[in-house]
Amino acid sequence: MVLIFGGTTEGKRVAELFDIIGQQYFYSTKTDSHKQIKGERVFGNMDSSKIKEFCQDKGIRLIVDAAHPFAVYLHDNIYQSAQELGIASIRYERKFPEIKSSIHVRLFDSYGCMTEALLQEEYQNILALTGVQTINKLRPLWDKRTCYFRILDTDLSRQKARETELDFQFVIPMDPKAGAEELAILTKKLNAEILLSKESGESGLFETKEKVAEQLNIPLWVVKRPELPAFDYVVDDPKSFLQQFYQVKKTSLKIEGQLRSGFTTGTCLTAATKACFIALAENKFPRWVEVELPGGEKARYAIFPENLSSKSASCVVIKDAGDDPDVIHGKEIGCELSFSENPGVQFERGKGVGVITLPGLQVPVGEPAINPVPRKMVSNVLEKLSDQYEMELAFKVKAFIPEGEELAKQTFNPRIGVEGGISIIGTTGIVKPLSNEAFLASIKQQVKVAKGNECSEIVLTSGKRSENRLKENFPNLPSVAFIHFGNLVGDTIQLGVDEGMERINVAIMFGKSVKLAEGNMNTHSKNVVFNADFVADLAKQTGYSDEIQNQIKELKLANAILDIIPFSEDEPFYNLVAQKCLENCQQLLNDSCSIQLFLLVGDEGMIIAK
Repeated sequence: MVLIFGGTTEGKRVAELFDIIGQQYFYSTKTDSHKQIKGERVFGNMDSSKIKEFCQDKGIRLIVDAAHPFAVYLHDNIYQSAQELGIASIRYERKFPEIKSSIHVRLFDSYGCMTEALLQEEYQNILALTGVQTINKLRPLWDKRTCYFRILDTDLSRQKARETELDFQFVIPMDPKAGAEELAILTKKLNAEILLSKESGESGLFETKEKVAEQLNIPLWVVKRPELPAFDYVVDDPKSFLQQFYQVKKTSLKIEGQLRSGFTTGTCLTAATKACFIALAENKFPRWVEVELPGGEKARYAIFPENLSSKSASCVVIKDAGDDPDVIHGKEIGCELSFSENPGVQFERGKGVGVITLPGLQVPVGEPAINPVPRKMVSNVLEKLSDQYEMELAFKVKAFIPEGEELAKQTFNPRIGVEGGISIIGTTGIVKPLSNEAFLASIKQQVKVAKGNECSEIVLTSGKRSENRLKENFPNLPSVAFIHFGNLVGDTIQLGVDEGMERINVAIMFGKSVKLAEGNMNTHSKNVVFNADFVADLAKQTGYSDEIQNQIKELKLANAILDIIPFSEDEPFYNLVAQKCLENCQQLLNDSCSIQLFLLVGDEGMIIAK
């Protein structure tokens, strides 16, 4: 078990990481703060004897000190307790930007030294940004000068301020994240001649205070952060913490007589790929993703973004190899996912991934050393997400392992013909795609629910994106009337007909529509690919020249047609596609059911075929 000393931004980050990976922990704070923490809460002051007693009673094997850098007494107690009990300790320190060399900034070793120096100066109006805990420490100052204290805008901070003898009119509850402009306004409003701070680091927004002091041309006096005890490990960002934790977990948290399983490099690559796809689709990386394993269990990965643009996304995850002697345990495995001009999934070799140089392996010579199973895992995830987000399945997957080239020297890879890096392997941890039978059973149940809610009309869409676009057309239908068919257009229509629906509305994105127009009632890329000749013939039927037809025949992706034949609601080509789709769907109807088809093109284009 792990004990975290928190109450800070850093403490919350550690707890969030543990929540993602499913690590149990205790979270200790002086007061009942950070109520959103999911771990078991511990409140109150803990000296070294109480820390030792708690650790022995709860079987603590690792202490994470993420407390405030100025909590000197607590740091010493944590260190002393860990040393005496032989428990590993990790200090999660906040980042401290280098203090700019400036005529405005003056550093002090303690509040006492700073107070003594201030009383020798002529400053009358002082604004302290040092926090509610320092009100009493600076009493000699506010006994003789006008001293305002900006504190956190919380009930707890107000209560602590009222417990001092400082008149509350000199207390200013305010969100410190408000920014430099708000702090400058406050400073001018109070006619403050000097700002006081402690070296609070990035999460303490120290740079904001520097900026305001320089902007208003007033002094900023700072109490330097105290030195920390010699903890076993010190980190200052989430990724480094998780890497260090996995290393410590392998030794300090190992249970005697038990071997803990881990996850393959292929599963890690799959998780990173999934996060990159979501980032491209939503323009923001998720904090974590979940990968489903064959046995039904699910593994969560914290995501550490690297780059994101309109064309590509890259991120890394950290590998937990369990108790396996894997050289990549605790290391970064990443993916750069980019859009491709060619349909399907192409794999490329990034930094630290090996290349196949000898025949006889599972992958041809010259290819990145990514085995067939991981390739299938990644492809399955991309296919599923492409359907869900209604995007073309056309991607380049570049796997990379930043330390891979050096780590590979500790393996047998060079002897078996894998040169220049690590191989992405794994035959377990596969993301198992949902079978058509199970998916249809789910759709059937949804249709029955719609019927049970007295719906005689349903709206079938391939995913959430097209559903959102159709909802404004059907404001009176309940949410149960909107059903996703994925790729199973024909089967889903048939289920609606069998259930006695009187009207069925089908919405389909253009990329899938050309497959449906050709008569393919299952539009999955495994079953049918883009038929450029068929689409060129549709262009011919609507009067386009041989030149346009030949341009279409050279295409590999349906959406590329938009550059050749611009969309409009009156454009004959798109209307013919919609009509062909409607005719194919109508073949599944009986006399008591009618159908309407919505062809969705781009972000806004729509044609309704009846």
